[in-house]
Amino acid sequence: MNSHAPSPLAGVTGQRILTPRGVEQASLRFHGGLIDDGAAATARNMPWFDAGDLLVLPGIVDLHGDAFERAIMPRPSVTFPYDSALFDVDRQLLANGITTEFHGVTLSWEGGLRGEAYAERMFDALERMQHMMGARHYVHLRFETHHVGGVELAQQWIRDGRVRFLALNDHLPSMARRLGDDRKLMQYANRAECDLDTFQERIRAAMSAADAVADAMRDLTACAQLAGLKVASHDDPDAATRRYYHQLGCGVAEFPLTREAAGVARDLGNSVVFGAPNVVRGGSHTGAPSATEMVRSGLCDILTSDYYYPAPLAAVMRLVQDGVLPLAQAWNLVSMNPARAAGLKDRGALAPGLIADAIVVDDQIAGLPRVVAAIVGGELRYATRAFGDDNNQRMAA
Repeated sequence: MNSHAPSPLAGVTGQRILTPRGVEQASLRFHGGLIDDGAAATARNMPWFDAGDLLVLPGIVDLHGDAFERAIMPRPSVTFPYDSALFDVDRQLLANGITTEFHGVTLSWEGGLRGEAYAERMFDALERMQHMMGARHYVHLRFETHHVGGVELAQQWIRDGRVRFLALNDHLPSMARRLGDDRKLMQYANRAECDLDTFQERIRAAMSAADAVADAMRDLTACAQLAGLKVASHDDPDAATRRYYHQLGCGVAEFPLTREAAGVARDLGNSVVFGAPNVVRGGSHTGAPSATEMVRSGLCDILTSDYYYPAPLAAVMRLVQDGVLPLAQAWNLVSMNPARAAGLKDRGALAPGLIADAIVVDDQIAGLPRVVAAIVGGELRYATRAFGDDNNQRMAA
């Protein structure tokens, strides 16, 4: 059975459940979509989920994932409707243990896939598809700082409640360095759905807006904070940049490019984010710091899927297998910590009063953990195998 058709559960029981006390034998009751303290009576018509010896973990909270872009545009200039693409992405999320996803939707001067029209389609599709989704889907707005003409639109999206997390991105310097490298720029032009000359003009126009960026980002950040959103800066290259964004109100350092920037973020009390693919692959594909070493040094609070949904689960299991962190501490990197960084106090752990989001993992094969079930809001939304119900029915009685 590979489904997310809602199937309400009375609770979950198992020999290896990760609770705030550690991995232990436990039975967690559900009531109203939350983990109950046991005071409420169990509904007689709802089964228990018996995980047996499988590992039961809090659902993954993915603070930054943009792999959905490949579902929308798998090849340059080849696009698919958002509804069918997100329907597929939803299943990918559940299959990889992600119960809360923050989609990295970009609003950039680039246009095309990272422009206004595509963002609007994403918002509309998420609203339209909400009742069909198994996971929880939010938007992490990635705003390119030199797109000063888009600030008012982004502010409106924030006021309308369409955005749940904001990150300030500045990819212009790397783009500007490629002026003259037609082959590389053509890849970005294809994504932006324009010809090479037009894309180069967009780069130059963005560069000409430099003097207005600081004021525009103050306005945008203030709007986000007024709406109760947490704000991040992206790819901080050095300590001075991190201090600047901290003063601006960005309490999250997303993918700092140097150990120095990560260290300053730690000193300032900021949350520090690195990519889980970095851990899985054994290093960064862009020359950024090793995420494993940042975790080992206490300079990483959060791991995200970035561009690869299987990475958070695989990364945590690798950290545990390699002796970098014990499971309870490592799992916080993909559950409790990202939830708190996003301002979500209602999830991230299997504890009374929190949302009943849990995943069931078969970890028998080292290096290949497999999600065999996902529970969202106390409902079984995904399962890869049939689970016996004899014990379930006995406990429900």
